[in-house]
Amino acid sequence: MGKAVCAASLVLAATLASVSPASAGRPADAPNYRVDVVNHSGFGLDEVDLAVARFSDPVIRLQTQRHVVSGATASFDLGPCSDVRQFAASAFIGNREVLHTGDISPSPNCHTQIEITHT
Repeated sequence: MGKAVCAASLVLAATLASVSPASAGRPADAPNYRVDVVNHSGFGLDEVDLAVARFSDPVIRLQTQRHVVSGATASFDLGPCSDVRQFAASAFIGNREVLHTGDISPSPNCHTQIEITHT
């Protein structure tokens, strides 16, 4: 398999509601945090992983979506917006990591879009 090079860009998508990380309670209509990883690379990804750190949980949790074809979006629901401390995304083709974002602080808009492009 040839060597693939990817570039990722973060696009913070605006939503109407914003939630402060310091919110003590969560109203029934409070939004969940969503991360979308959009594959514009021109090739399929075997796995997209999202590691999530929450204020309410000392353990970093991993969410995974497999077989994300070119043009598809892997969407992750991270739970209550006010509970998300930080997260990081990775994508793999076979055993090779083709995307690694490093730690991302949550947007007050409760949504982050990461776009993977082929360069």
